[in-house]
Amino acid sequence: MNQSESVRRKEAVGRLEAVVGAIRGCERFLVQTHNNPDPDSIACAMAIRHLVRLHTGKDAVIAFGGVLGRSENRAMVQHLQVPMVPGALIDYGAYDFTAVCDTQPGTNFTSFPDGFVPTVVIDHHPMRPETKRAKVAIVEPRYGATSSIVAEMLLAGGVAIPPDLATALYYAIRAETQDLARDSGEIDVEVYRALEQIADRRAVSLIEAGRVPREYFAEVRAAIDGARSYGDVLVADLGKVRFPDIVAEMADFLLRLEGARWSCVLGEYRSTLYVSLRTGDPDANAGDLIRQVISGMGSGGGHPSMAGGQVPLTGFLPEEKAAARRTFVEEMLRRVGAEGATAEPLIPESEA
Repeated sequence: MNQSESVRRKEAVGRLEAVVGAIRGCERFLVQTHNNPDPDSIACAMAIRHLVRLHTGKDAVIAFGGVLGRSENRAMVQHLQVPMVPGALIDYGAYDFTAVCDTQPGTNFTSFPDGFVPTVVIDHHPMRPETKRAKVAIVEPRYGATSSIVAEMLLAGGVAIPPDLATALYYAIRAETQDLARDSGEIDVEVYRALEQIADRRAVSLIEAGRVPREYFAEVRAAIDGARSYGDVLVADLGKVRFPDIVAEMADFLLRLEGARWSCVLGEYRSTLYVSLRTGDPDANAGDLIRQVISGMGSGGGHPSMAGGQVPLTGFLPEEKAAARRTFVEEMLRRVGAEGATAEPLIPESEA
């Protein structure tokens, strides 16, 4: 082990000890994912629950706001038997330990009562001011996945990782980084390879092949039919959607177009406009871009190749909602250098 590896391991062990220290002495445990939880958030929550069980013999409730929408996410919860409770049913004042996974207070990506301060925050997005109030704040944007952070802690500390947890963490890193091809680094690779030896590959296969309802294909068709190309930038507005996750899923899907540099997808769910940006340009930064574009409208953030945001639409008239959509798209196109480009259908009518 060279010096840098030794320092990194010591740092990971220190994080583990900080979380365990926060767990000790507490009686009731709550772990919260972000709204519309994805594999990275769910796996992190499972890891914290595992530590609670090891050090107290008690269990932890895993809660979430929003909906569990994407088929792979539902399949992950089903096959790994992860009990999850809607946040609307939670009495936050009843818990003396609360951990927040893959998100932070002060964003629109998680739902808490006003003034709520979690005990522990673990995330791989840029630090938010509100997070500094937590007893333990582990925020590392240089990691490709929050699951890489917690898995490194467990591995460095010699904590036994059961197969279901290893599978969750492995799949989460795989999904978050597109099998280490997106926004991943050396640590993600090392952790991923270690988990690969423990994970249940059949379970991973079942999660990836999660069944989808008939409506899913209608949403894919809506994305294709509604997509417009502005040079090397693709934009699709899905209108109202069944669940927010489909917006990010279609942004990934459209970026597969040969020659596409950016994809931008919008969709409305329960009076909130969800937007997702993806880029294949190694010199671009989707996270920075979405923060600039959405400033004054809502909140957003992300990583160099992927980002998401939300714009509240409560009380908006239909024409005001349309104006918010146009404003976002026009500003995004301006900032990526596609202002004034002619909008062309992804599939010309002659080929439809």
